[in-house]
Amino acid sequence: MSTSPTTDEAKDELLSPFRWLYALTKTPYPALANAALLASTPVLSPSLKVPPVKQSPAFSIPMSRVFSRSSTPRVGISAKTALFFSTMQAIGAYMIYDNDLENGAGFIATWSTLYLIVGGKKSFSALRYGRTWPLVLSSLSLANAVLYGQRFLATGFQ
Repeated sequence: MSTSPTTDEAKDELLSPFRWLYALTKTPYPALANAALLASTPVLSPSLKVPPVKQSPAFSIPMSRVFSRSSTPRVGISAKTALFFSTMQAIGAYMIYDNDLENGAGFIATWSTLYLIVGGKKSFSALRYGRTWPLVLSSLSLANAVLYGQRFLATGFQ
């Protein structure tokens, strides 16, 4: 006779990967993986300059270019941006390694969220040019922001 799992056991099996990922945030490994991928970005997927799009004379200066410091739009994040966020992820990973789980989790969640603000839109526009690496980086940053953010908020600020 085989016993069928109860609904609670089936639910636990379904949630077990999420519990495993949440338990992984007690370690610096997800942040180190994100830091390593961000640090390798200038080599694996350098930023790509996009040729300007011809526009009608009525709209000769697009508003997105009015406040831009760069004269040429780019696809993907620059090498300086990638190395900066990589350093911030590594610092947060070191905080967790140094047994400061609460502050390290908050630091990593914050910097992962900031990366999404800076590079999130560019990761989707990079798909137009056949670049998937920025989307991989944004996805991993989103996972870090959610998981480490949950860890940080679950501590209760005590």
